[in-house]
Amino acid sequence: VSQSSVPNSSLIIQDGGLMWKLKGGGWAFQYPDMVARVQQGRTQISWARQSQAPVSVDMNNDGISYHFGSTVVHRSVTGELIYEQPSGTMHQMHNEVVYHWCNPNIVVYQTPNGMVYYDEGGMTYRGADDLAHYAANGEVLYQGMGGITRQFPDGSANIWTDSGVLYRHADGMMTYTPVGDKQPQVLQNSPLLAEKFPGPPLSAEQVLGMVTKALAA
Repeated sequence: VSQSSVPNSSLIIQDGGLMWKLKGGGWAFQYPDMVARVQQGRTQISWARQSQAPVSVDMNNDGISYHFGSTVVHRSVTGELIYEQPSGTMHQMHNEVVYHWCNPNIVVYQTPNGMVYYDEGGMTYRGADDLAHYAANGEVLYQGMGGITRQFPDGSANIWTDSGVLYRHADGMMTYTPVGDKQPQVLQNSPLLAEKFPGPPLSAEQVLGMVTKALAA
């Protein structure tokens, strides 16, 4: 009987058990291979297992937790699930899941729209039809249905498309190599021509009216 028990409140019960009243309210129970505490809004039960780590359950108004060895599983009343081990954690929230591994240090977010994972090399997003990687050194790689783009920290970039490859060099020069050619062509940088807008500039009220009309269609 612990110090939190009410003096002279212990009772011997069936199957070799013992129960006593707690000072803070509630009851405690003890059997040869099980102990339990029942208090307002919370119940704790632990079982001893021969040659194995004990198993315990902790239930309260927020949910339930299972402890066995070095593993802890939490399930909240809202359906949220957390799985903890020394090697990492898994956290499920509705249709999203977060994984975290400690060694190596990796975090993965899984959603219906795709996955995002972080490691010492950077951050990567993988969707249904595209992939983007942001490296720790500032390099960016994007791969989609329209092609592949690779941008370097010095400002240079390579863009692969179905029709050819476009190179933007660090000094600003642009070259293009069409499919089937081996010799790149230098592209001239020229300013954009003035936009031939058919009519005078629109006012804010006119733009808002056009948007309202388009949404109502």
